[in-house]
Amino acid sequence: MPSLLILFFMIFFLLESMAGIIENGFIIIVLAREWVRCWSLPSGDMILVSLGISRFFLHWAAVLSSFYTYFYPTNTSLYLFTFWSFTNMTTFWFTTWLAVFYCVKISAFTQPIFLWLKWRISQFVPWLLLWSLLISILICISSFAKGQYIFQLALAGNYTEKTTWDDMTHALQNHFFLLLQIFILLISFFFFLVSTILVISSLCRHLRDMQRYGAGPQDPSMQVHITALKSLFFFLIIYASYVMPVVVTTIVETSVWSFDFWVWQVVAYAGTSIHSAFLIQNSSKLRRALKKMLYDPEAA
Repeated sequence: MPSLLILFFMIFFLLESMAGIIENGFIIIVLAREWVRCWSLPSGDMILVSLGISRFFLHWAAVLSSFYTYFYPTNTSLYLFTFWSFTNMTTFWFTTWLAVFYCVKISAFTQPIFLWLKWRISQFVPWLLLWSLLISILICISSFAKGQYIFQLALAGNYTEKTTWDDMTHALQNHFFLLLQIFILLISFFFFLVSTILVISSLCRHLRDMQRYGAGPQDPSMQVHITALKSLFFFLIIYASYVMPVVVTTIVETSVWSFDFWVWQVVAYAGTSIHSAFLIQNSSKLRRALKKMLYDPEAA
């Protein structure tokens, strides 16, 4: 039985995961209904519904894999962990593309390459989403193969931590795949970071222009920049709460039975739940659908 402190964080993690599942389920239903009705979606909504789907399954995968591994530490949990790894990686990439899309559409730079991106970004979005899925699938297949290899060696009694050539080969594979996952996540973080810096730079330039021409703080363009910066700020929290623990666990392995593991779960998925609520609040389409559902359930 878990200690009272671990039990508290387990319950907290479960509640916030359920909140994230409901929020992202709402995003999926609203945007998928429009997709079916209109047979098309704006590029921003296309990224948003993809992110909602990946987060919806990420929360489920996190709950199932964490609790199953805690109470039933068997080989079956490898399948759940692989599914969690896939949804985690797609969530990283879709969040990155949403940040890049905000940056390209909102920032007011006049460089030719930036203007070209602003004109073509909507055409690139489906391909960016598709390539993100393919990369995530390939990484997760290799990770699953590595996990199966570990299990087979342990089952056959041939796996030890030292001495044999197979053990050294396996250790190399283990570190290689971990580093590969971290490298891919850091690439997405790099794109996100560059997008954030560009939006901040554009906002600062816009503030200087406002001061020069005496515009008020309620300027629509100013409000758009502030909204985007709030969203990107939550993106940064999510990235920090995901990337840093992954990097740390390559050095110090965290057990699912430890207090630290459940604290990390609470922190990580609190960020995704809060950010999903923030996306609903800042999307006029989703906000209208939520108000209609709350105040007129039959019309929804």
